[in-house]
Amino acid sequence: MMNRQVTRRLGLLALAGSLVLASCGDEATDEAVAPADAESAESAEESPAEAAEDDADAATDSTEPVDINPGALTKPTVELPAELPDELVVTELIEGTGDPAGVGDTIELHYLGVLTVEGTEFDNSYDAGQPIEVTLGTTGVIVGFAQGLLDVQAGGRYQLDIPADLAYGDQGAGTVIKPGDAVTFVIDVVSVTKRVVPEAPPMADPSECPATDGSEEQQREFDEPQPFCIDVTKTYTADIVTNFGDIEIEFDPVRAPLTVNNFVTLARYHYFDDTECHRAIPGFVVQCGDPTATGTGGPGYQFADELPLPGEYEIGSIAMANSGPDTNGSQFFIITGPQGAALPPQYSLFAEVTAGETTVAELDSVANPDNNGVPPLEQIIIESVTITES
Repeated sequence: MMNRQVTRRLGLLALAGSLVLASCGDEATDEAVAPADAESAESAEESPAEAAEDDADAATDSTEPVDINPGALTKPTVELPAELPDELVVTELIEGTGDPAGVGDTIELHYLGVLTVEGTEFDNSYDAGQPIEVTLGTTGVIVGFAQGLLDVQAGGRYQLDIPADLAYGDQGAGTVIKPGDAVTFVIDVVSVTKRVVPEAPPMADPSECPATDGSEEQQREFDEPQPFCIDVTKTYTADIVTNFGDIEIEFDPVRAPLTVNNFVTLARYHYFDDTECHRAIPGFVVQCGDPTATGTGGPGYQFADELPLPGEYEIGSIAMANSGPDTNGSQFFIITGPQGAALPPQYSLFAEVTAGETTVAELDSVANPDNNGVPPLEQIIIESVTITES
């Protein structure tokens, strides 16, 4: 049996707590829910299984999974380390095969969790006979667990010895894990599903697309998603005129072709003109794109996610609001502060503010600190959106 040991320090996958931006679809609700974070460790981070279940459906398509070694499916016996860890220690107990897991990949796994100090079990998935799924960088598991899954391979068994500061910290969790407890997990990796990079579909016939000169009549109701009308080799920008000033954004059709096409095409139908941004949360986001200003409005269809990697959101980023995986419609948000930049990568990122940062700051200044930002303290109106293609 091959056994190698490495140490990894806190870094890339420090998952930040924030609000979930709900929107889009005639039946969608407009409620924000609190994700797993340090203050909700007892409920939201009670176990990797419970925390991962909420995001299991967000896994992206990928390569065929590799079957796990059948002998590794039995509930393991944990050999505790001689000393409590002061940093994350990952030990490979059974060697895996295939592509190592990276950020954005989805891992199906079984796990057993015990207290490092004495071996008391607090959770496992083997008894239920059902593995969990963790999408690296998006699932709200504890930091040490997410860090420990980097580079694992299908069929492998790994032990994660996690210090308290990368586990449940000074809060503890449940009745077994006390504040300051280190924890140890043994995991069996069933499969590693690689993240798929979005690809642009073939361009539609021009007759199916709106005019590019701004001459289309305003339209806000559609029977199906927009035809693919953009050329991903070209540059697209938008001038968004608001009652607080102008904002210029530049799109990224290579990273998010479907999302950029949707926004550009809707804008050419003047869909966003004379609409109200219904939510603004200080230091977080301003949410717009709902012609009804209720938080539940949309164009009459939904389309698939094109999710970024963790850490790609910045102040000035433009991303889609949603009510769950693959429920994008027309609602979008502008990140106005550090809390928004710390969002988990569960929202399609498709553009960045390139001019009008002062206007963005003005919008943030009228954000509502109460009621999840609804409504803003002052009315925010998008007067027009003009697309430029070059």
